[in-house]
Amino acid sequence: MKKILLLTDFSKNATNAIAYAMQFFESKKCTFYVMYVHKVGGYVSDDLLMSPKNSIHDSITEKPKKKLNALIEKLKQDYKEQDYEFEFIIDYDVFIDAINQAVNKLSIDFVVMGSNGASNVKEVIFGSNTINVIEKVKCKTLVVPSNYEFIPTKEFLVSLNKDCVLNSYLRDTIIDFIEDFNLKLHVLRVTSEKETYTIALDDKERLSLLESKYYLVQDVPVDYAVSSYLQTNTIDITAFIAQDKSLLKRLFSASPSKVLKSRMKLPLLVLHNH
Repeated sequence: MKKILLLTDFSKNATNAIAYAMQFFESKKCTFYVMYVHKVGGYVSDDLLMSPKNSIHDSITEKPKKKLNALIEKLKQDYKEQDYEFEFIIDYDVFIDAINQAVNKLSIDFVVMGSNGASNVKEVIFGSNTINVIEKVKCKTLVVPSNYEFIPTKEFLVSLNKDCVLNSYLRDTIIDFIEDFNLKLHVLRVTSEKETYTIALDDKERLSLLESKYYLVQDVPVDYAVSSYLQTNTIDITAFIAQDKSLLKRLFSASPSKVLKSRMKLPLLVLHNH
């Protein structure tokens, strides 16, 4: 059984990401934990005074609990033919702390969330919550672009920059994912000219047992390479290896919008190399 943590703030993006997850994990036995994290300080005294009989905890969680119950009942109805179970979690801790606690306590396999970037700001593709999850939650995370509609997933692109070593942990994670979801693997390696031969040899040795398309690009920024690859190949989902905070900020906060927009039209699977 897979254990999936679905993050929601009841926004359109979050609802869309949950709908994607329902179809992505179709035909698999899953427990979905639908999680709402109440912002610290996000409630006011009026909330606490609404029902004097209730405890403070009950007063804070009453509204989201009703919304989560309604959401889960709808999911149960819409996907009753799937082997799915649903539970909800309400936390009013710091956002990332709450997610990490749930991931560790429940042995979560995947976190699923919508990209919460401000759509009216062209240069910002992801919002701060998404960046924080990518950086600080050591769990496979599926980020679904706003308004993305599910299509059957067949082609999976993993891009590796020159600093990313395809170690045993990362390789095994990728193998498990493509075998589990019956995907065709594409590997795009960006290197400097000096390192090309050594890195390519090492990659191919580690990928030798896999049927994959392997492409090597020299001295090109990784996201330009990815953008070009997506224009010339049919890809359904891409991977990002989370390893470098400064790289993350460059990619998701202030990069040229044209490059990232092409990449973020597709779901992004965030992987970790340890």
